[in-house]
Amino acid sequence: MQSSDYLPRYLDAPLAEAIRTSPIVVLDGPRGAGKTTSARRLAKSVVMLPRDLPALQVDPEGYLRGLTPPVLIDEWQLAGTELLWVLKSMVDDAPVAGRFLLTGSVEPASYGPTYPLTGRSARLVMRPMTWAELEGAGDLPPFLSAAFAGAPVSVSAGRPSTFELDWLARPGFAAARALPDPRLFLDAYTSIVSERAGDEGRDAARLLRTMRVLATLTAQTVPDQRIWEAADINKATWRQYEDLLLRTHLHSPSPALESNRLKRLTSYPKRFLADTAMALALSDVTISDLREDPRLAGPYFESFVLQQLRPQVDLLRGALMHLRTGAGEHEVDAVVEVGRKIVGIEVKLGSRPGKDDARQLEWLRDRWGEGFLHGYVVHTGGDCYPLGDRVTAVPVDLLAAPRGSLGSKNQGSSMSRHPGDG
Repeated sequence: MQSSDYLPRYLDAPLAEAIRTSPIVVLDGPRGAGKTTSARRLAKSVVMLPRDLPALQVDPEGYLRGLTPPVLIDEWQLAGTELLWVLKSMVDDAPVAGRFLLTGSVEPASYGPTYPLTGRSARLVMRPMTWAELEGAGDLPPFLSAAFAGAPVSVSAGRPSTFELDWLARPGFAAARALPDPRLFLDAYTSIVSERAGDEGRDAARLLRTMRVLATLTAQTVPDQRIWEAADINKATWRQYEDLLLRTHLHSPSPALESNRLKRLTSYPKRFLADTAMALALSDVTISDLREDPRLAGPYFESFVLQQLRPQVDLLRGALMHLRTGAGEHEVDAVVEVGRKIVGIEVKLGSRPGKDDARQLEWLRDRWGEGFLHGYVVHTGGDCYPLGDRVTAVPVDLLAAPRGSLGSKNQGSSMSRHPGDG
């Protein structure tokens, strides 16, 4: 039953469909992203770990058979990968859809010699909340769905911007929504994650330092060596930390686009943490700092845009990448590929991008050919307008949340008052 104060998520419909069609659904994602809240709405029985771990351990199969499906097992990894073999046996005996829903915030370092649920489960990832979801608009069709459907954006003139620079400091973790100072939550959150390194026999202080390095490298395309040297660790330690941060879904690098259509592309990923507010907290950067220095604000604004895009790309079962030639002559901030079609996105910290801001997207359009659907220059202003053939300037609030979903927000934009916009 849906609570009246439940904030819809982009993943609600895919999650419900997965339960209708798969015996086991695994819902991964960072701690505090809202997995349990969304999953409980679809479950008939709820096994909460570690609370119910003693009962589960006595006779796992007997205990689970006595519960009405779908059975939610929250933080399933606390029961160990042995639980997966029990579930495999149960669904092999009765392979009907909607039996188990597993949520977890830390993927195990090893699933053993084989992954027990291969061919028996669907896996979804719930990411930190987007602006649309935080504003209660997660049940409306997102921007990218319309873009890949070929829907044009409406040209506007004189529309006020709803964007506020403060958006960047609003965490995508449900538990932080009502807190007067979310940075306290984020400081505690990152400390707990670093302690996880200690649980796995690693140095918690070094992991936290590595997270701070990743945060300061937000939106930069750099090799791994840059990270381990800045964090004062070695290559092997970085590999361990990277694995842990990926398993906790806090490191969300954008891989480099690879294509035989384009030459001399870099292979380095672009670095992002999953949540922009967390990156700001780890970097010890405030909104006041961003207002004073637009060059500092640019990478974190790009991080915010990417945070809005990731779950939209998941809905389309696409890939989110970046493009950069080896010498840096050409660079596109985000390339979304769905099937054989692509959409290019450039992120500009300014309220009125011009023709020059579309050059990289036009370069990609001309070389990619018919598979290039459209390019968008995302900006902080209020208007949509064409910048060229299949290239359009769009406000970040259109990409972040469907128009009309933001309610009575402050119509002024602090970004639009920066000198040098354009």
